[in-house]
Amino acid sequence: MKGFSLYQKFALTIILLGLLPMAVLATFIANKMIKDYSSALRGQYEQAAGYVASSMESMLDSYNTISKMPYFYNFGTHDVWGSYLSFDRFRQILYGEGYEPDTMEEERKRDMGQFLQYIQSVDAYISGVHVIAQDSHGEKQSFHYSVYNTFFLDPELFEKNVAYEEIDKTAKNLILAPPHTTAYFYGTPEMVFTAARNYFDLRGTVGNTPYVGTIFIDVDLKKLERIFRSVAFTGNEVFYVVNEKNDCFYSSLEELTGQNVAGEIQDLGAQKDRLIIRTPQNAYGLSVIVSLDQETAFGDIRRMQQMMYFFVAVSALALLAGAFYFSLRLTRPMREMMEQMSMVETGYFDIELPIRSKDEIGVLSKRFNQMSSALKTYINQSYVAQIKQNEAELTALKSQIYPHFLYNTLEIIRMTALEDQGGERVPEMIEALSEQIHYLIGPMQDMVPLEKEIDIVSKYIYLLNCRISGKVQLMVKARGGSKIQVPKLILQPIVENAYVHGIKPKKGKGCIMIETAVKDRQLEISVMDNGVGMDGEEITKILWLFESDEPGIKNEYNWQSIGLKNVHDRIRFLYGEEYGIRITSTQAVGTMVRILLPLQRNEDSGWAGDVME
Repeated sequence: MKGFSLYQKFALTIILLGLLPMAVLATFIANKMIKDYSSALRGQYEQAAGYVASSMESMLDSYNTISKMPYFYNFGTHDVWGSYLSFDRFRQILYGEGYEPDTMEEERKRDMGQFLQYIQSVDAYISGVHVIAQDSHGEKQSFHYSVYNTFFLDPELFEKNVAYEEIDKTAKNLILAPPHTTAYFYGTPEMVFTAARNYFDLRGTVGNTPYVGTIFIDVDLKKLERIFRSVAFTGNEVFYVVNEKNDCFYSSLEELTGQNVAGEIQDLGAQKDRLIIRTPQNAYGLSVIVSLDQETAFGDIRRMQQMMYFFVAVSALALLAGAFYFSLRLTRPMREMMEQMSMVETGYFDIELPIRSKDEIGVLSKRFNQMSSALKTYINQSYVAQIKQNEAELTALKSQIYPHFLYNTLEIIRMTALEDQGGERVPEMIEALSEQIHYLIGPMQDMVPLEKEIDIVSKYIYLLNCRISGKVQLMVKARGGSKIQVPKLILQPIVENAYVHGIKPKKGKGCIMIETAVKDRQLEISVMDNGVGMDGEEITKILWLFESDEPGIKNEYNWQSIGLKNVHDRIRFLYGEEYGIRITSTQAVGTMVRILLPLQRNEDSGWAGDVME
């Protein structure tokens, strides 16, 4: 893959180190603001809803106390307000005790009216007071009073609105009836909710307090509205006051007050885009629900977020524009310098870059011109001479290995001729030798296909087996040999070394394997034998030879490992210090010589890596 240009790298760096962190930071800050704002908003509404719920409970506590007043009422027919030590006066009025039979109904209505008037006068938001009870004969009787509406019209409508028939007549606590209108009075109907309490005859024994009647107190819904107005809601929310049956006692949506809102509450819970807050039920079974559209609630913070992103976008555009400008200004002279360098690579040094500024780029152009001039002088003085010296050394290495190879091969033919009296194999051996000589003194290319090297080795093994009766077996595992280029004559010296020092000491019988492998664009040729192997001292001598300037290891009679040293030096001379020969050996098992080379392309066949793994 083609690498990025400096211009692209500079722009990418600006994006990664400038714009990306800015965008990430802006997103993080915006999300953090929304999260904190959401948390603060929820806390604010929870606090407000809790305050409303607490205020309602305090309000209902007062009506709970008012509803207990029948137990303390002691206003006689002809008395003024009397002592509170008597708790049975309310029952006496209902049962008609202490009245003359002829005037009982009139006097009882009068006294009950005074009582109801007294109850209503306690709180300005009480719009009406009602009593439904049984007299001493068990007959139903009802009393109704309202200072705002003097005529009571419809007892049945009242009992339906307060669900009188469904009231648990044994309940001792305050009972709340959902909001309804006061259409049972003459006049303009008002929305009220009703607080009710059962009244019991306390004269009996403990646990035996018969039901006498129920007192109902109509409370104007403006009482609840006043509580909500005392809280600074934004006006964008919808709130409900509901009981455990989801009967709505009050809502900012007026049409829902007095209705059962179970469906609406369920729908609210399914809406993911709304903030829902619900307080626990208070002592009277009421809870406050606040529903807020998050888009509306977060409108201001969203607008702030959009402004932040707009600022980031504008900053990003300005930053990119500046980056592109300075990047072009920086890279244009560098591209010119690269073009001039390409000319330098071809050997043309008569160049001079224009110096357009006094900054670092100008200084770099000036130094490049100085370097080009100095390099031209240096190359003229020493580089050409060094190249000629290197070529002379490489030629010397080649001329060293060729006679060595020919001498050993001719020695094999000579020994075979002495042993073969009939001379039948010698002509074939000479023919094989002629092919090898043609290979050596043929075209002077440095690189040859690997399969050609293997072919020369196979002919060497043939010549060798002619003399020792086929005791050496050659095995080759090399795919794509025609597409792999290797230096000329690198296998035969190693195979010869494997026979002479490995297999020959084992009475000349054994196996030599040549195997190739490609990994990470590197070619590895392994030459393995099952000969006698080497000990650590012998391997140490060879490794020392590889690092020294000696042509081989000098023993008492001749030089050894000349071919091995020659191949190692040529490979390192051609490709560098990381390439060459590696040796591993185990005594009585064998030796493996690995040749490490960079993978070379055959111009006619493509990459060797395409056919080998």
